[in-house]
Amino acid sequence: MAFPGSMERVRQRGLILLSKKEIALAGGIKAALDEAHSFASMRMTPRAMTAYEAVESAPTEGDGAEVMVQIVVRDEEELREAIGAGAEAVLLDGVSAEEARRFGEIARRLRGDCVVEVLSVEAEGYV
Repeated sequence: MAFPGSMERVRQRGLILLSKKEIALAGGIKAALDEAHSFASMRMTPRAMTAYEAVESAPTEGDGAEVMVQIVVRDEEELREAIGAGAEAVLLDGVSAEEARRFGEIARRLRGDCVVEVLSVEAEGYV
């Protein structure tokens, strides 16, 4: 799958956004996330290190690890599926303020470092 704007967009924003279009083209949430993570990993530069150094060594910005994959979800089922498939960031679309709070709690319970953003909220006053 080619991501809209592909490498230039990733280079400028450091973000791959998976909307329902990309999810449908890939054949589902897990497939879309797998393709996006594979695409993001192509930007990484391997470092020379020993096996001892590699243990629990997280990629750094210098390695090209600044690319984040964010996926749009609309309900709890999609949220759980996305996080279960390895999503590190979700964008909640078309949810109420109450749902946004609840989904945020669920996301962080399933993955403590999950980034949760809201695209639109039906109820006013959501912070």
